[in-house]
Amino acid sequence: MRSHARSALLAAGWAVSAALVLVAPGNLVMRLVFGKLDDPALVSQSLLAALGVLLALAAVRFGTRIASQPHERRADGTVRPAPWARVVTWTAAGLPVLGFSIPHLLWGLGLPLGVAGGSRAGLAALGGSAVFWALLVAGPVIGGLLTLGLISRWGQVVPGWVPFVRGRRVPRGLAVVPAAAVGMLVGQYGAMMTKCLAFGITRTCAPRGGAEILGGSWGFAATYPVFLFWGVALLAATVGYLHTTEH
Repeated sequence: MRSHARSALLAAGWAVSAALVLVAPGNLVMRLVFGKLDDPALVSQSLLAALGVLLALAAVRFGTRIASQPHERRADGTVRPAPWARVVTWTAAGLPVLGFSIPHLLWGLGLPLGVAGGSRAGLAALGGSAVFWALLVAGPVIGGLLTLGLISRWGQVVPGWVPFVRGRRVPRGLAVVPAAAVGMLVGQYGAMMTKCLAFGITRTCAPRGGAEILGGSWGFAATYPVFLFWGVALLAATVGYLHTTEH
């Protein structure tokens, strides 16, 4: 198979996989996390998501087989990630900080960037809860730092300062499962809400007052595409880790 045909086949596989994992299941992961198991479509959506994951794993194997260059190893035996893996991982680490932590930091400090007058009262009511705002701001920052482990030495070999297990190989599942789960969670939520915004059906997605909060508040609305792109980037970073650690 010619290289252009292989690349096109791989791209098509990733596109179909992303659609099955992020769009077709709706907000499947969120419903599972919060125990909302009464949806009759849960089984079919779970099967679609599982099919997307299997297709993604097949694409990883296929992409590794057609890679033009072998893995480059560092002096300590760890593998240096490919440039594209580093790019998507830094993107996955930076997006939630820039698109979520910083706006919420400004809102917590009383600076209503992108928030319409009707929604400022809600921000003011939360202004006294420092712990609430600290968690909102710090969560994506901590998640971003952990995401960088997908391209770091300590994401492949346990650092020397960790007692009992120092120098051991990091189990792939320990890095892949949390990253993929979070990527699917935020990606599915972002895809669902971005679709609602794009097609003007926000009231259907947020029937109990959520739509009114978005009225004129582009700062709130802009966080939904951030979740979508964050999920896509994090899943791509997970693929990059699998590609890096494939032996």
